[in-house]
Amino acid sequence: MIVSSDWLFAHLDDPNIRIVDIRGRVEHTEPRYHAEPELYDKSHIPGAVFIDWTKDIVDLNDPIPVNIAPPEKFSELMSTLGISNDTIVVAYDDHNRMFSSRLAWALRYYGHTDGRILDGGFTGWVKEGKPVDSIIHTYEKKDFIAIPNPELKRNADEVEFRSSDTLLLDGRRPEVFAKGFIPGAINVPHTSLTNPETGKFLSKEELKVSFKNVGVDTDSPPEKIICYCNGGVSATVVITALGILGIENIPVYDGSWNEWGKDEKRPKSQLI
Repeated sequence: MIVSSDWLFAHLDDPNIRIVDIRGRVEHTEPRYHAEPELYDKSHIPGAVFIDWTKDIVDLNDPIPVNIAPPEKFSELMSTLGISNDTIVVAYDDHNRMFSSRLAWALRYYGHTDGRILDGGFTGWVKEGKPVDSIIHTYEKKDFIAIPNPELKRNADEVEFRSSDTLLLDGRRPEVFAKGFIPGAINVPHTSLTNPETGKFLSKEELKVSFKNVGVDTDSPPEKIICYCNGGVSATVVITALGILGIENIPVYDGSWNEWGKDEKRPKSQLI
């Protein structure tokens, strides 16, 4: 799931690899969700295409913000970018691997098995002296067939009425989690899983410690795990970290707190 900048640099000319710039940010005020195409236009990894995570891979007709795009829309986007079901996709961002992890999960959800994440993101790439350009790249259209895997996505009812042996992980920052969370959830802040100086994921042993610090034993994980956050995005950082530890096929509650927090019928807990 993770590739280094050295690996990607060595494969820049591989025709079966598509590099995706999916930089963006999340604000504390409305509008909360932003893509950053201006950064792509200014400078990006050679050969990269750009995906607007707030529009291109979400369902704009869904009242719940940033829920995943329907299969027809997702298929058309991937095809237009020259991505087939067999293309290796390497995504990068500069927001703690949130958006690249989200794209990797979305690809898996739609049956694509080789979505990867650039460790350290674009900032790490530049710091290491790797090349950039400002050429807007286009590619020959390919066939992408999106087939949803229901095992990788959960809805609100499935979360509320989950079995008692299901581990529910909330990937939000502690101060956000404290204001309101789904009862029974354990807070695994996505920022606790990466190195703040390099932007890279922690080592396997360090990841185990981060999970253990909040009461999650990744050496003997439960069979059932669900991850969520505000919009199903930072939750995928937790899923990526679990994947590094060999714990795979973890579903996302896609509506997350954007849906749950506004639904008066759903039970809620808070720490403050």
